[in-house]
Parts: sequence; C-alpha cells; structure tokens
Amino acid sequence: MRIWVLDPFLTAERRLWIDGWARHSRHSLFAFTLSPPSGPFSSFRPDVVRDRAERLARRIRRYLTGTAARDPSRQPAGLPDLVIMTDGMDGAVFAEETADLLASIPIWVYWHVSALACPEISSPEAQAVEIHTARAVRRCLFHGESQRQRFLAALFRYDEGLAAAIEQSTAVLPPGFTPFPTPSEVQPSREPLALWILRGEPEEIPRMIAAMDHRDLCQQSFRLLLLSERPEIEANRVRQLPRPLRARILGILHPEDPKARRWISIARAVVEGSLRLHSPIHLMRIAFEGPWPLLPSGSTLLDQLPESIRSLCAYRDPKDLAERLAAALQGVPGDPQEIRQALTAWTWPVLAPRYDELCEAAYAA
Repeated sequence: MRIWVLDPFLTAERRLWIDGWARHSRHSLFAFTLSPPSGPFSSFRPDVVRDRAERLARRIRRYLTGTAARDPSRQPAGLPDLVIMTDGMDGAVFAEETADLLASIPIWVYWHVSALACPEISSPEAQAVEIHTARAVRRCLFHGESQRQRFLAALFRYDEGLAAAIEQSTAVLPPGFTPFPTPSEVQPSREPLALWILRGEPEEIPRMIAAMDHRDLCQQSFRLLLLSERPEIEANRVRQLPRPLRARILGILHPEDPKARRWISIARAVVEGSLRLHSPIHLMRIAFEGPWPLLPSGSTLLDQLPESIRSLCAYRDPKDLAERLAAALQGVPGDPQEIRQALTAWTWPVLAPRYDELCEAAYAA
C-alpha cells in the first residue's frame, strides 16, 4: 500500500511517530509536513488551521499534477491508497480543496491531541474545527482509549447522530516509540533529579509553581531538569519563575539532546506537565529508561501500565502531583522494570504490524 501521512505542525515528537512507523512498516509511507511556528505557541486560531490545510492541499496538488493551481486538464499521477492526516489543521477545508484529486481515496484523521477530548481547557472554536474534520473523514483514529471515550462523549453533546456514526468506525492505535540508544556516559548528580516535560501551554507554569510550593517538595533537596522541544522559548518563561524554584532548575534541554540523554539515565522521576491528552512519545521513551512516570489521570500511557501500578503514576491536581513526586524522589514507588516490560509492546517492531493490519483491512473492504 501507498500511505500518505499529513502533519501540519511537525514537532519532534510527531516526527518520531512518522519515522518509526515508516521504518518498520511493510508498506510505503510518504509524509507531507509543515514546520511548527517559530514563535511561542498561541491559543487556537481558526485562520491558522485553515491556512495549514490550504498549504498542504496546494503541496499535494503540485505533487500530483505539477501545479498548485486547479487545472482540470491535468490528471493526477501517483495517487495513494490511503491518506492519514493529523490534528492541527481544518480537515474539512483540506477535503474540500482536494476533492477533485482524492475523491476515491479514504482520508482518516489521527488525533495526537484533541480539543474535544479536553473540552474544559479548549476553546469552542477549536472544538468546532474538530467536528468539521470528523464529518469530512472516513475514520477517526485515537492514540488512547481514554482519549477516544472523551472525544465521543463531547461529540455526543454537540451532534448525537454524527457521534453515533463516527463511533462505529473509530480505532485506537497507541503511539509507537523507538527506545533511546545506549548512552556513552552517565551524568553525575549529588542530589535526586526529576525531569519535567513542558509543551508550551499557558497552564503548565502555574501548575508547576503550585506543585513546587507544596510543603512536601519545599522541604526536599532535589534538582529539576526541564525538557522542551523549544528550549529557547521556554527559557523566557523560566526567567519569570519565583527565585526558589529557579534555583532548583539545572536548565532546559530538548528531549533528544544527547546531554539530556545522560541526565535521563540517573533521573528518579519524569513529569508530564500538561493536562491535555497528548501522544506521550517523549514520556514513554524516558520512562522506558527507568525514571518513574508521573502523568495526569487519563493519559494514554496508563492504558499500557499494569493495573497494580497505574495509581502510583497518575495525578489529579498539583497537590497530588507534589505528593507523588516527593515520594518518587525519596525512593521509586514501584519496579521500573515492570514499566519497561509493559512498554515493550508499544515499541515499533511490535506495534507497526498493528498499524499495517488496520490499513490493510480498510483497503480490502
């Protein structure tokens, strides 16, 4: 099969997802992508997601016909068997712009993150775009069962008929990951170390401050290393943190930075600081190495962990997070090897056939 993957905001995490599947798939994958914006992530803007859809549509038209302009005399060449778009663009606009080219090609959407799945912290405009996208595609794919259930529950409140129709064709495909290579050296540390993943969302910093102000953490001696795909932008936010919290922070590194890899080897815990249901690819790669994962309840990662340790990893609010992080810094609350063993099922050599089989079944239908 020829499978196209469209991503309008190619973060490092999504690149890992596309590259991992492409390397281990028995099919031919081709990606059409756009880079994320260079400045800070802003709140949802309908004009941006529409622009991203139109730009990808023009790129595909140029690829298939040799020109970005509509020209009925040019017949498309090299059509795919399946198109999978990801969130971050208006799928209805894309489908409309490419209807003359891809009318016979199934288009699916894979939700790395969904506004409908997190309605309490998402704008009505973002949710409306996802509803339009869901109407325009043949199938919705989710990175976790919790995300799927939350998405459908919100959609039922907006359009019961659409939700019922979509529910029949949904599927859950966990976000596969590739483990880190073996580090060449281990970074020494005199104090316990925790890692904290930042995604550029406005609510993350207040949550961090609230957790770090908790008495269980204030009384401990430990250091904090921040991980961000855009460390230079996060540095501006960190400079505004209270002085006692800034004093704990070793620095900000990209999750794939070799320097970060050496710190990961000795960290006792890793915190997912976002309450949104992201594909937890960075988190999984780090937890696979041994740091104890602390993540919001509802995270996809919990779907894979043994039931006996899920409650030791999930937090509800900053207070709960602070208490769990304090415990992890004193001594890991469970066996990291249990987590590593569980996550092996989501490494790409194991998971890619599941992706391929779903695509093949749709193609044969």
